[in-house]
Amino acid sequence: MTGKKYRLPTEAEWEYAYRAGTETPYFFEGDPKRFSDYGVRNRIFGVDTTHINSFVVYVVNSGGKTQEPSFVATNTFGLKNMGGNVFEYCSDWYSGDAYSLTETNVCNPKGPELGSEHVIRGGNYTSGAGEVRSASRAYTDQEAWLKTDCQQPKSIWWFSDIKGIGFRVVCEPAPGFY
Repeated sequence: MTGKKYRLPTEAEWEYAYRAGTETPYFFEGDPKRFSDYGVRNRIFGVDTTHINSFVVYVVNSGGKTQEPSFVATNTFGLKNMGGNVFEYCSDWYSGDAYSLTETNVCNPKGPELGSEHVIRGGNYTSGAGEVRSASRAYTDQEAWLKTDCQQPKSIWWFSDIKGIGFRVVCEPAPGFY
């Protein structure tokens, strides 16, 4: 309808957008170990989740459900909910050793050509602080997510057994844009 080409981001594009020019665990200051109540030190001295709560919808502040975009602030690229709220599909197929198979200094690497599960990134509203880091990876679980699909053949989009998954699209630049 728009004459433009839209697609899911590659895993590398997604991570670049999340990091927003940083090389830290999150696009904001903070250590995942300090944002959770795991560990003796954190249980004794407590945790300060003020900063992460400003940017991420996760298990500590979600109230057990997704939240509106206005719940969090943007990263420096102007994007919201890159970490938490809902997992986001990437176009890449999942491989546990994808990073070790990729050459160094590659611009926007792609994952394996085929697979059975897609990469999902960002964590969701039930995820802990470590699962909403910029480098945290997960994958779809088609078999479990399709259990209640009454359609025959099963639909690849049914997924009634997973809450907290969505997608973000990339609009490709028009030819000659660069």
